[in-house]
Amino acid sequence: MHPNEKWGPGPPCLSRIDIFCALVKQCGLIDLGYSGPAYTWTNKCFTTNPTFERLDRCLANADWCQIFPHTVVYHLPMLYSDHAPILAIMESSNPKPRRRFRFANWWLAEVDFHETAAQAWTQTAAEPFHLRTKILAASLKTWAKKKKPLNQQLTEIEQELFQVQQAPPHLIDHSKEESLIQLHNSVLDKLTDYYR
Repeated sequence: MHPNEKWGPGPPCLSRIDIFCALVKQCGLIDLGYSGPAYTWTNKCFTTNPTFERLDRCLANADWCQIFPHTVVYHLPMLYSDHAPILAIMESSNPKPRRRFRFANWWLAEVDFHETAAQAWTQTAAEPFHLRTKILAASLKTWAKKKKPLNQQLTEIEQELFQVQQAPPHLIDHSKEESLIQLHNSVLDKLTDYYR
């Protein structure tokens, strides 16, 4: 968008810059700026005459800027490509809506789920149906918060399994190893249900 957004041999093409700037303006877009390295692309000809350009950018319209006024755009390091990835971190000015209750299928595989659900349901037997379901959802949310995240459970099981398998072959507790593998498979099944 500007002649100074190119560094290297050959002058920037001013006519193409003008056409692009006119298009951006016509679409009502604004460049959100950036933090980090100035250039987002290189031809990687480092042994001869490399060219660096700012080809990638975050553009937004006025409505979007009003909803996300605190957006910060970062140019990240170039690692696997000749382009730098761009990360935009947004904080909406709108209040966050309350999260709706979502039932997770993997809860059904938990040993204490049915007892928790049944207890919450029977305690509200005299209440109207819509209130019973609301109370049930609230108690299940509270119950679910006490559970370790599935990925954390997997990590802990893998660490324990690693400890068991690090022992000399004649000292490995194979029954414990087998039970840990079964537990790992069980948590993986729950994780599959969660993503499904």
